Amino acid sequence: MFIFDFDDTLTVRSSSDPIDELVRENLSDINYRYEKVHHCWNRRMNEVHERLVEQGIQTEQQIETFGRIELDPGVRELFYNISMKNGKIIVMSNACDLVIKECLQAQNLLQYVHKIESNPVRQTHPIIVIDEYENPLQTQCKICEPNLCKGSIIDKYREKDEIDKIIFIGDGDNDSTFEFFAVDFSSTILEFIKYCLEQVRYDRKRVQEIGPDRACAEWLVRCGGSVRFKNWGTFSSHFNTIPAGASNQFKIEEIRAINASITSEGFAHLDGLSDLKKIHLEKCDQICDSSIARCNKVKDSLESIELIDLAQISENGLAYLAGLKNLKHIVLARLSSVKHRDAILKLLTNELPRCTINYNDEHPPTLEQKANKSM
Repeated sequence: MFIFDFDDTLTVRSSSDPIDELVRENLSDINYRYEKVHHCWNRRMNEVHERLVEQGIQTEQQIETFGRIELDPGVRELFYNISMKNGKIIVMSNACDLVIKECLQAQNLLQYVHKIESNPVRQTHPIIVIDEYENPLQTQCKICEPNLCKGSIIDKYREKDEIDKIIFIGDGDNDSTFEFFAVDFSSTILEFIKYCLEQVRYDRKRVQEIGPDRACAEWLVRCGGSVRFKNWGTFSSHFNTIPAGASNQFKIEEIRAINASITSEGFAHLDGLSDLKKIHLEKCDQICDSSIARCNKVKDSLESIELIDLAQISENGLAYLAGLKNLKHIVLARLSSVKHRDAILKLLTNELPRCTINYNDEHPPTLEQKANKSM
């Protein structure tokens, strides 16, 4: 999960600046009350909105200004890359939810955001009124303002079992003092894309430290997949469920990746898996023909492979299966890039005479469909 600060991180400058600039007079009295009296940003902005209406600047013009807030170069590419890797994006800000929504929606980026954590707008007419995120006002955190504590929001997500890693990206102004991973992103947001990509790449040093099986398990879990170890009845899909022990003590027997952000380069983690028998890959958009070629690393042990809803897999990728002579079961379904289905089936049947091959776009149902039917 990626949690982004908004002002001066995703935006080029503070989101309040273009609103303040609409006011045709000095805001020193409003700023004084904010700095010396209440310290609540939402209350400051409520006073600004009231002043604007008094000057004849209606809420429609103010909201239109929200949509013109300039974002940092690279935000679009960054959000797209994170979404393609099935990462969740949270935008957290002491501004307000309406400002963030209007800004992101105007640039067609709201679709990538899982949730906005900010001061809620209670009404927009006749005056925009922003309520406090914290109700009652918080007093424990001395870093944040009374109306919103970023640390408590982070803690809320950290307590959720389904989240393995949280990365917070802020502008470095107080953000890095929180007790979680903060990245100073004020110089260039594009640099973070490189960091995202590093999380799914093959780490040779890590493999040497902990062994190929645990390293592969960590890679898959990090990318949203799961593994089942030999003599274990359940799958491990979180870091805290990966068994600890000597590097050769626990062996991966089955890999499952559904809607996971695994890439071809990550398949290098298959090297050294001596007991892997089954691979299930489903709806993983970045898996391509070269990914299947890397399955040759487990040709001595692999007995079953299921490839379902993989848009980039063509007959060229399926041809690599012919070299996996110990395969007993192949399941193929909904591979939209395969154009010569009969030819590839003939090849696999001839090369793997002891293997059962099921290529049916209707069956089997996806694991997601099975889960829905059982609910």
